Amino acid sequence: MAHTLGIVILQHNTPHEVTDNLRALRKARLPEDVHIIVVNNGGHNANERIEKEAYKGLDISFIDVPNKGFPHGNNVGIAKTDAQYIAMVNPDIEVNKDTIHIMLEYLKKHSKVGVVAPRLIYPNGYTQDNFRVYPRGIDLIIKRIKPLRKLFVGRMRKYLMWDKDPAKNEPVDWVTGAFQIITRECWEAVGPNSEDYFLFMSDLELCRRAWEEGFEVHYVGKARASHNESRLSGGGILDVFRKKTMRIHIKDAIIYFKKFFGKKIPPTSPSGKKRT
Repeated sequence: MAHTLGIVILQHNTPHEVTDNLRALRKARLPEDVHIIVVNNGGHNANERIEKEAYKGLDISFIDVPNKGFPHGNNVGIAKTDAQYIAMVNPDIEVNKDTIHIMLEYLKKHSKVGVVAPRLIYPNGYTQDNFRVYPRGIDLIIKRIKPLRKLFVGRMRKYLMWDKDPAKNEPVDWVTGAFQIITRECWEAVGPNSEDYFLFMSDLELCRRAWEEGFEVHYVGKARASHNESRLSGGGILDVFRKKTMRIHIKDAIIYFKKFFGKKIPPTSPSGKKRT
């Protein structure tokens, strides 16, 4: 019999964050039949270093795989669950008591929705911009280089939807991969995560494919979770040469824009509707 919810937590040498993540899940309002899969993505004995008391009483599996990238690691974990709903959750996420319950109820009430993401709150209390419109290449460059963000505030306001009410539930072009729940029906239509990428852009492509296949992507602002994020790809111009993650982001972005060059954005998505 299939589980109601499968939760995949992909880590790379972050056992302390996974420990806190699992502690939060133990306190959360979850379906009775939840299966959690923790994937150690090339980390050094990272699963063994998770505190055992954090997952006491949970139906949990641990997998170790070589690091072939973020999409591959999540795909391995998802392949191990038969759940009706699939959650991809970064290790530095801590859910509130009702976060997942609200998201699952939202999916049950909105049959056309295939992907949802909650409101993510940074430790300083600010809402993360995990809901966005489809980017142009220049948007990614501006976002990653601090001096350019100050020069092109208007572009960032549009791309990162700064004028959106973060408490409002609504359709969006795409949501970032830090925390998503996708229905089994949607996953079977658009999955797996594209392993053309190593770290970035697979979340964007997944959401884009969902819209193309007739599913909707929604941001659920009523559901809140904490995101203790360490920024991977921001910095100055010189960081393009200094930081490996910046170089990976550039490479993944080139792959994405080459793949979708000349292709129209999905007409049913929010940006697509504005163009028609």
